[in-house]
Amino acid sequence: MLSDLQVRAVDGDTIRVGGERIRLRGIDTPEMTELQGPAAKQRLEELLRSGPIRIEPHGRDVYNRLLADVFVNERNVAEVLSLEGYEKPQS
Repeated sequence: MLSDLQVRAVDGDTIRVGGERIRLRGIDTPEMTELQGPAAKQRLEELLRSGPIRIEPHGRDVYNRLLADVFVNERNVAEVLSLEGYEKPQS
């Protein structure tokens, strides 16, 4: 488990733990320059502050970011963001 002091949101689907960028697996939120991008980041920050954080790594993406399932209070953060409407529509 990690404390919220160690974890920061980069955008709506990426966090930073120390020097490591971690991409949330299973969701693609709008970029910071797109509509809803800043709101998705803000919601992710709220979730990260709401309880104990657990990270389950699943390899790396093409940008060498760690892909992971991230849980807060044992709730999958990507699923919460998706259910709350922060997922980017598929084109």
